[in-house]
Amino acid sequence: MEQLNLVAERREPGKHSAKRARRNGKVPGILYGYGRDNVSIQFDALTLIKLMQTEHTLVSVQLDGQKETAVIRDYDQDPVSGKVTHIDIMTVRMDKPIDVWVPILFIGTPIGVRTKGGIIQHDMTELHIKSLPADIPGHLEVNVEELDLGRSIHVRDLQFEKITILNPATESICTVVAPKALEAVLAEAQAEPTEPELVGEKGKEEAAEEGEPAEKPEKAEKAEKK
Repeated sequence: MEQLNLVAERREPGKHSAKRARRNGKVPGILYGYGRDNVSIQFDALTLIKLMQTEHTLVSVQLDGQKETAVIRDYDQDPVSGKVTHIDIMTVRMDKPIDVWVPILFIGTPIGVRTKGGIIQHDMTELHIKSLPADIPGHLEVNVEELDLGRSIHVRDLQFEKITILNPATESICTVVAPKALEAVLAEAQAEPTEPELVGEKGKEEAAEEGEPAEKPEKAEKAEKK
């Protein structure tokens, strides 16, 4: 797998250093991992933006003239601008499995959407997986074309080579649900019809004993409605 190069610079730890880095067009972060101490670092913001727009999972981090293979472990974004404000990068060993979060790419349009007016609900957008660094994909594809109305895909339904999914097997990945208007129609159609109360033989006998004619069922129903 091709690795992209990322040049890191040391910085002083602390919030003031991080703020100063951002003012200077840098993104503050932490470098940690196998066989090394945690180091406060910073990267050129534009270079980092270009990197995160690709699906490369492994990066070659250069610090103090030495290169190490690493993965982007976590990052923070500004809720308004979407800019990366802090990043955690972990160095890895190619022979040691690691766990990471990988985005899900949904493939196709469910049959329940195409033919029955359903709406696909994405219950998850990424999966927690474990694999060797070289086997970490940029995304994981989930085909939803055969998903019918009211059906779901769960973690237990997925299998990927060289990858172990760490999410609970019962978690739902996605579901095809009916829109609210359709849900109301379906609920009404499935409801049991209310049958009118009829006057039975016992009712006829009791009416005859009192000297009154027994009403027919349809008249009894009308009388109740009044």
